Order: sequence, then C-alpha cells, then structure tokens
Amino acid sequence: MTDLTLDDTVVQTEAILSASTGTEILALDEQSGNCFSLSGSGRLIWECAKQPVRVRDICSRLRQHYKVDEATCTAETLAYVNTLVAEKLLLVAPTGTKG
Repeated sequence: MTDLTLDDTVVQTEAILSASTGTEILALDEQSGNCFSLSGSGRLIWECAKQPVRVRDICSRLRQHYKVDEATCTAETLAYVNTLVAEKLLLVAPTGTKG
C-alpha cells in the first residue's frame, strides 16, 4: 500500500462494528477479532469518515477543533489515517468518489 495524500478519499469499512462509550469509539473487526479504542482526534477522524471524505477535509475539521499548525496536522493526520487503512478500519475510496 502506498502512503495516502491529502487528496485521497477514505471511508469507514462497512464490516467494522462501532459504538460510542461517551468519550471514545470502540471499533470491532469481527474477522480478525481486533478491538480498537478511538478517542480525541481519532474519534473525530472516525466520525468524519462515516461518509467518503478527503483527507484534506479531515485535516480542516481537526484544525477547526484543535489548536494545531497546518504542517503538524497534515503529517500526523496522514500517519494516523494510513494506520487506520493498514488496520482495515478505513478503506481508500476509488478515484472520483465524492468526498
């Protein structure tokens, strides 16, 4: 898998079960049996990806919510979203998917 760019579109994997516990999201991959806890910016990224969304738009939402400079937000968001894709929590949407 190649690293994502700001122009890539991601979306939650349909097979992942998730629920809010108030301050975090618990996401369960039934196939692998892995359970993930997403809080803070991870929770916001997960919520943004309910529908196809460009990584650039996720960064914009994060910068509205947190006091973080653009370069730091971009680098950390790309790294985290790449991890979520590698763990199969998020899918990279095909080119041309609205986001």
